[in-house]
Parts: sequence; C-alpha cells; structure tokens
Amino acid sequence: MDKLLIVVPACNEEDCIELVIRDIHKHLPSYDLVVIDDASTDSTPEIIRRMWEPLVSHPINIGAGGAIETGLKYALKNGYKKALVIDGDGQHDPSEAYKLINAMEKNTADVVIGSRFVEANNYSTPFARKTGILLFSFITLLISGTKIADVTSGFRLYNLNAMRFLINEYPADFPDAETIILLLLSGFKLVEVPVILRQRLSGQSMYTISRSIYYPFKVIVAIIAVILRKLLIKRGGEHVN
Repeated sequence: MDKLLIVVPACNEEDCIELVIRDIHKHLPSYDLVVIDDASTDSTPEIIRRMWEPLVSHPINIGAGGAIETGLKYALKNGYKKALVIDGDGQHDPSEAYKLINAMEKNTADVVIGSRFVEANNYSTPFARKTGILLFSFITLLISGTKIADVTSGFRLYNLNAMRFLINEYPADFPDAETIILLLLSGFKLVEVPVILRQRLSGQSMYTISRSIYYPFKVIVAIIAVILRKLLIKRGGEHVN
C-alpha cells in the first residue's frame, strides 16, 4: 500500500483542532499526519506542539491554497505517495475518508473529491454559496466536459502525480474551483464520492459575505487565466514541433 499522509491545514482553530486530531487518530490510526499552521494568531500551534504532532508553521498568512501546497511539498519530501486533506475546522469527518481511499484504488483516479452534493444529505449550505457552487460546476462542465458537483469541497485525496503537479500550481486564495479546472485541463482524472460533511465545530468560514461577493469575480478571472495559459503552452509545443 502506498504511503499516505493526512494534511491538516489550520488557521486560528484553537477551539477545535485538538478534537479534529484526536478524531483523525481514532478513525485513521494507520496513517501519519502533519498540521500546516497558516500563521495563526491564537493558540493553535501551541496546542499542536503540546500534542507532539508534526507541525509546519507559516511566518505569514498565505491562504488555504498555500497551506495545502506546503502540505503537499512536505508529503513529497518525506516519501509519501498520496496526500489526504482534512480541514482543521472539523467539517471533514475522518470516518468518511476510506470512501476516498477506496475510490482512488477502484477508479485509478489522480484526485478523489468528497462531495456533499452527489447524493442528497442534510448538510446546510447558504443560498449564495450554493448558487456559486452550481455556477462553477456548470462552468467546469462547459470548459472541461467533466461534471463535478462539489467544486468547493476541500476534502480531497491526491495521488503522486497530482501532488507533483500541484506543488507549483496550487492557487493560494479560493483555490477550489480553479484547481479542479486546472487539473482537468491538464489531463488528470478526477472522481467524486458522496460523503457526509459536518458543520464547522467553531470559528468562521473564510467565505464571509464580502469574500463571497468577491469570490465569483476572482474565480472567473482565474479560470480565464488558466485557459489562456493552457492555450499558450499548447501553441508553444506546436511551434517547437
């Protein structure tokens, strides 16, 4: 079995990070983990050190995507072949992780996404964000020809090829939909599996009202940039040939 590392990005999660880590050890005892502290201003890093867990701390806050990229780099440097991202806010249930692990083996996928929307469930999503998810799911389908129902789910499992690709490509801010489109346009195979996600145990989502308004514009610009970059790379290759 390939070595798998659990990457836990966290920022100001002092109220729940200990419970999240204990939950991971309870349900996934065979796997190592690392916490990526994205310059927390609370006691999050002190709690991790007290628990004697591997910790990488950013000196400045660089965003969720930057924290995940750091986790992928750590995984590659230490010989892991897969990386499972479980957020430090308690939304991702570690007991659901085997659905992603089994799906990667069964489908020989590069990336497996734990989805709230493949099957009906009781997870409550604010109307504005749900509308945005549907919009970017449609854009993803339009651009790549692949339907991804939950483009903003951060509950993801990456294989070695995807990890190597993303350490230089992972967007730092609002990385979800942008990363999916980039992976699909680059030829990676993505699959979704239905999972049950929990509400945040504490704190606030990074998707505040103002950031939710900004999010669609940022992602649309990022998607255009991804498409243009892929076109330029393709044309450059054709010119060389």
